[in-house]
Amino acid sequence: MMTWNYRVFREDDGDYVVREVFYAEDGSILGCTANPVEPFGRTLDELKASIADFEAALSLPVLSLADVPQPALSRKQARRERTLSSAEVRARLGLDPAAVAKQEAS
Repeated sequence: MMTWNYRVFREDDGDYVVREVFYAEDGSILGCTANPVEPFGRTLDELKASIADFEAALSLPVLSLADVPQPALSRKQARRERTLSSAEVRARLGLDPAAVAKQEAS
């Protein structure tokens, strides 16, 4: 089961921010939010609980983005990957276009 908590990060410019960090079952870091997060709540009690969670992050070691594994391929890069047309897929699978057309017509 994946878990998460808030962690303090030191940015490259020296500023400190809080991010959500996600962990594997063995406790290793899987990733973190790309952008810092802020405390929030729909009620004062929820806001108070959120601030308490942020305060808990202050007792943990400070991280940097270098401590977080980076994905092999970002979502933007994955979207830019070339896709194949149906004709290219059929050709790569060795499907006879005439036979495919016959099956589609029936």
